[in-house]
Amino acid sequence: MTSVSGTAGNPAIVELDPKRQELRDQVLALIDRVEAVVRSYPRVEQVDEDIRLLRDAKRQAETLFLLVVVGEFNSGKSAFVNALVGEPVMPEGVTPTTSRIHILTYGNEGPDETTNEGIVIRTNPAPFLREINIVDTPGTNAIIREHEALSQGFVPRADLVLFVTSADRPFSESEREFLEEIQRWGKKIVFVLNKLDLLETDQERDDVVAFISENAEKLLQIDPLIFPISSRLAGRNDPAGNFASLREYIFSTLDEAERFRLKLMNPLGVAERLLDRYGELTHDRLATLEADQAVIDRIEAHLVAHETDTSREFGGYRTRVENIVHRLNERADRFFDEYIRIGRVFDLMRSEKTREAFERDVVAGTEQQIDQTVEELIDWMVGQDLRLWQSVNELLDRKALERYRADLVGDIGARFQADRQTLINQVSRQADEVVDRYDQRAEASQLAENVRSAIAQTAIAQAGAVSLGAAVVALATTAAADVTGILAAATVAGLGLLILPARRRSARRELRRRSAELEQQLSDVLEDGFAAELARSLRRVRDALSPYTRFVENERDQLNRTHEEITQATEALRALRRDVNRA
Repeated sequence: MTSVSGTAGNPAIVELDPKRQELRDQVLALIDRVEAVVRSYPRVEQVDEDIRLLRDAKRQAETLFLLVVVGEFNSGKSAFVNALVGEPVMPEGVTPTTSRIHILTYGNEGPDETTNEGIVIRTNPAPFLREINIVDTPGTNAIIREHEALSQGFVPRADLVLFVTSADRPFSESEREFLEEIQRWGKKIVFVLNKLDLLETDQERDDVVAFISENAEKLLQIDPLIFPISSRLAGRNDPAGNFASLREYIFSTLDEAERFRLKLMNPLGVAERLLDRYGELTHDRLATLEADQAVIDRIEAHLVAHETDTSREFGGYRTRVENIVHRLNERADRFFDEYIRIGRVFDLMRSEKTREAFERDVVAGTEQQIDQTVEELIDWMVGQDLRLWQSVNELLDRKALERYRADLVGDIGARFQADRQTLINQVSRQADEVVDRYDQRAEASQLAENVRSAIAQTAIAQAGAVSLGAAVVALATTAAADVTGILAAATVAGLGLLILPARRRSARRELRRRSAELEQQLSDVLEDGFAAELARSLRRVRDALSPYTRFVENERDQLNRTHEEITQATEALRALRRDVNRA
């Protein structure tokens, strides 16, 4: 059973039997789920309005059946309401007389009340108002445009929409647009063809009804229910009984069970509309973020390829330096064969002369070759860094990333798009600045300093040299002096000239050992310096990208969760609609 309670200024609360109460509670719980979805979009400008709609829908689910009368200005809405009540409760006229929404409720006649929303509540003792509230709205094409906004804003609250159209201008273009809006809210629409008395013949009336029916089927994909009436003649000269049929439909066909069904269909329609809207928004944002992620993935793939290619090309420079050391070893071998022999024993005893010969025949040119190769390596690395930023700027195609802007759902995507575009522009500006202000000479100088810093962490620095080539030469010369010096001292000490070949072999082995150490140190210095600079170059790009990357990742995670919740809520809504239809 159903009972109602309320006062003139407050909507009556409908009390239901336990089975219907449970069904209504399920509908209200679903509205809460949809509100949670809406709240998960903090950067959507329309969130507050949508939450208000949902809360209004919840309140409406607990109040009397709401029959909302809509239509164009001068279509006879107020006259229809007066005919339905049986007395002139609403003003009529050829100008927009209903400038506010009026709710007609049950009660003794008295002064109107106006809500904070500007809605006028008028009471009347008509018995049917105990179970049905009637809403009279301003015309949708009234000169005062606020009237239309009021009317459209109230549509989501309606349990049943009576769409009044005039026989002298049926189904106008503005009516078509308004009907589409009403249907998007999932409302049941009943057509009232008013001012039938303006048509002179039955054929004219049939033609107008057929015209409305055909257009409603095309526009709304429904089999429309149409009541041709004349509000002016209602109760006085209604030979066809059309107005009586409409009254019978409203007060009898729409029995308690049907009104309950339509009452719960109202919040379900609002929920479905918002789930569709935010589902579309979620889809569009995910599509945009997929494009963003594709760009990020391309940049990351380019960074990986850049690291691989650069490392491979670096191997060529390292090999060049190693070859310089190898050629030094070859010259050292020839030096030992030609210089450390019995015929040069007196030269060997003069260590300074031996050192000069070693520097002239073995070391000469090595410092310049190494330094030139290292300078070329540094210039190449600087160029690689510049080309990396240029590539990033090309991959970060701002025009391509903006192409999704038009796909977003109206203004409700504006703040998301603005936040996203700010991050894209931030990365792109940084890439532009790096490319435009790139000073290759300064970068090369900085990189050379970094290499020298790396040298300082190795044994090569012990020579106190200012360049890598000088450090290598100093270490090699010191090693040679140690070897040849020991050899000369041993000879002078009288160990005998017969052991000179053995000493030569020992000296060669010792120099090769030290040369191998030198080569390894040199390779390590270059490898470490190169790796550090390459890592720094890649890190700069990734650091520039990181705010944009985090934004995309976080938004995708949130949107995927929201998408799942929308999917589940939509499935629950469809199941509830089936239950409501069976109730």
